[in-house]
Amino acid sequence: MKKVIYLMMAGLVTVLFSSCDEDCENLRGECPEEQLAEDISVIEAYLEENNLTAERDPSYDLFYIIEEEGSGEKPSNGDRVEVNYVGKFLDGEVFDTSIESVAKDAGVYSEARTYEPFSFILGQRQVILGWDVGIKLLNEGGKATLILPSYMAYGPRGNTSIEPNTVLLFEVELVSIQN
Repeated sequence: MKKVIYLMMAGLVTVLFSSCDEDCENLRGECPEEQLAEDISVIEAYLEENNLTAERDPSYDLFYIIEEEGSGEKPSNGDRVEVNYVGKFLDGEVFDTSIESVAKDAGVYSEARTYEPFSFILGQRQVILGWDVGIKLLNEGGKATLILPSYMAYGPRGNTSIEPNTVLLFEVELVSIQN
């Protein structure tokens, strides 16, 4: 019996270590540092091709362009915020928006949804990491373009309409903050 248990444990350890190459950092076989390096390369190429200059948050490798400063305060974790947004792939295709006219123009309009600013509590993981980090960069009334490495969006799992490990771009407007 001990021999069977030993063999089962040895097999499990072998599977765990073989599912991840030696450079990976997790047991699912994902190599987050390699993916991040690839994402950053994709973002930098996008910025260069489109003659854009973006700031880069060194803590998260979030790239952003402040389009309008806004005149209000910056939000903090725990504040309820309302955000208008347009989510795009780097090729310009819109995949989601809170703005009805944009949805209609992009061919993603749905009569089943309400088009209005999206409301959430900042810093509570109610949204993707890129929003929890990026929205805090804005003053109330401010607008920005956020370019997110895939781990700050939907990562290796992707989403219904978003392939795994996809860099995403969001045009966001911080409409209001409710402390």
